[in-house]
Amino acid sequence: MTSTVTPPRQDDPASPPSHRDNDGIPSILRPFVDFVARIQARLETKLLAGFLGISVLMLALGIVGLLAVNRMDNQVDRLATLHQQSDNANHMLYSITAQSHFRTMALLSGEPVWTDKIAGAKATFTGLMEETETIAVGDHSQMFDELRTINTRYLDAGLRVESLQAGGDVDSALRAHVQSEHEISHEIEDVLNEFIADTEALVAAEIGNFAGDRRFLTVALAVFSVMSLAGAVALGAVISWTVIRPVRKIDHALDTLASGDFSARIDVPNRDEFGKLSDNVNRASVQLETLYGRLETVNRDLQAKVDEQVALLEHTSQLRRYLSPQVAEAIVAGDRGIGETRRAELSIAFIDIRGFTTLSEQSEPEELINGLNRFLTVMTDIVFKHGGTLDKYIGDAIMVFFNDPLPQEDHAERAVRMALDMRNEMVELRRHFNEAAQVEINAGIGISTGFVTVGNVGSPSRMDYTVMGNHVNLASRLSGDAGPDEILITERTLALLPDDLVTAESAGQRNLKGVQRPIALYTIT
Repeated sequence: MTSTVTPPRQDDPASPPSHRDNDGIPSILRPFVDFVARIQARLETKLLAGFLGISVLMLALGIVGLLAVNRMDNQVDRLATLHQQSDNANHMLYSITAQSHFRTMALLSGEPVWTDKIAGAKATFTGLMEETETIAVGDHSQMFDELRTINTRYLDAGLRVESLQAGGDVDSALRAHVQSEHEISHEIEDVLNEFIADTEALVAAEIGNFAGDRRFLTVALAVFSVMSLAGAVALGAVISWTVIRPVRKIDHALDTLASGDFSARIDVPNRDEFGKLSDNVNRASVQLETLYGRLETVNRDLQAKVDEQVALLEHTSQLRRYLSPQVAEAIVAGDRGIGETRRAELSIAFIDIRGFTTLSEQSEPEELINGLNRFLTVMTDIVFKHGGTLDKYIGDAIMVFFNDPLPQEDHAERAVRMALDMRNEMVELRRHFNEAAQVEINAGIGISTGFVTVGNVGSPSRMDYTVMGNHVNLASRLSGDAGPDEILITERTLALLPDDLVTAESAGQRNLKGVQRPIALYTIT
């Protein structure tokens, strides 16, 4: 393996250290961009201020639009009121004329229906007069006072006519109607005609004002819209260029550095995060230029170090094939404790595999080894899953211990959990071997917890990292004494387990070979 360093490219032009390059900023915006860039504030503050300014312009545009719409809406309402006022006056005029017609018909025909129509017309006139006075545009109080005064006289004249008619003097009633009531109706008509003329004049003036205001508001709104849009675009462009310019320069400088030219320098007026970033890029360029020389020296020694590390990795890989991960890593790391002999409380587990003897009698050696390797691979994975240290394979048995070389306060719990997982895996393994070779396999598992001696045992040319002591022998005897897929544990192991971990039943006290006194045992159900 080799390592190389890309030298600086002599044919590439170095980035100019301080002159202003063609960054694409319109000349009319450059002073504003430089001004914003030099403001001592954080980038998010500048962006927030820019967005706020644009929002204010848009809000002002909306307010102007609302004012314009409100102004035109008020004018439309005023025009509608004036038209209603004119219509009411015309209906009042018609009501007065109708009363005269109905009176004449009532006097000539004597039919009471015409008298009822006169009363209806008078009521209509009075209602329209009150309504019109309420909605009238402008000051017409004097006109309505005059109209009420005349209408009162008109009502009195009508009562006199009705009185003469009721007395049977129709001729006198006709003369009173023509000379008094009819003449007064003309006075009312004159007032109403004058009112209608004034209203029509107001309508014409309002229409003229509406047209003028509409033109003015349309032009003003268009001008303000264009100005707001231009201001928003300009403000957005200024804020954008304060970000785009340093980003482009930093990108160009980084590209130059990546090509191996460490002379790149950045000059931006920003006094925000981009200004600090530019300073850091410049410092990095200086440092890279300084470190480049040192890198050449480091590169010469790199190959030897790489070869050394590769050899170490290969050595570790080889160790992992024969030792448990904890022991292999401790040896590679140079852990001095791995070579010391000491007393420690450990949990030791023996897994006694039954059935492979039968398999060896009826299978080829290759089939036997393949089957055993498959079984041991599954069991070994479970050992490592729970952090156990694989001591050794003893034929078709496995020896495992916990709490060394890495301390494990829950070593008894780990050992039991490992045994439970192994027992669960035995179901699938038993099915496989039964189908493949008609062989029924099972395992007896024994776990003992206590103080044992741990350390290196052997000769200077061949050492084993292992444990020795009564509890090692006891765990071995337990695995041999255990029934098919039974897990036997000692009282000390059970005492160290959490209360809710497993259910254990007493297996009584047993005299085991090599053990001087009866041992209280428990089976994990």
